[in-house]
Amino acid sequence: MADLGRQLHEYLAQSKAATATGPSAVPAPPASSGGSQEEAGDRGGLRAWLGALNPFPPGTPTGAPVWPWTGEEDPWLLGLSRWQRLAGSGLCVLLAALCFGLAGLCVPLLLLRARKFALLWSLGSLCALGAAALLRGPARLLREPGRGALLYLGALFGTLYAALALRST
Repeated sequence: MADLGRQLHEYLAQSKAATATGPSAVPAPPASSGGSQEEAGDRGGLRAWLGALNPFPPGTPTGAPVWPWTGEEDPWLLGLSRWQRLAGSGLCVLLAALCFGLAGLCVPLLLLRARKFALLWSLGSLCALGAAALLRGPARLLREPGRGALLYLGALFGTLYAALALRST
């Protein structure tokens, strides 16, 4: 227990020294007395090198929302956790890639299979929009749509209506 107290005092002294020298200074890792090799590598190696890329700022309490899609609860996605939304978004991205890939295979036969191409491309676009809606929340996406977004959605649903309901290209 005394060793733990000594390490805490060393850490606090380093923190005070780092704030006194400026924010650009990087404090040296504390000398470990009998610590494991994994702990020593964790302090200095990859974590120090990737410190600027850390999505969790120092001093963030455990469980605090730091991702952009967890800041506010979406009223249309009640009860979905962050990981469920991420998994659903990943599935939508995979489905979108599949639809875009299949649509790309129809490009050489575009004159013969124009309806199939339009259907696959539109379904891929809907899946991509679904992935964005799961990440950001559908209410947040539709709160303030621009003219371009409304025009895109109108063209997308018009294409789906023509391909599915009217069976026309």
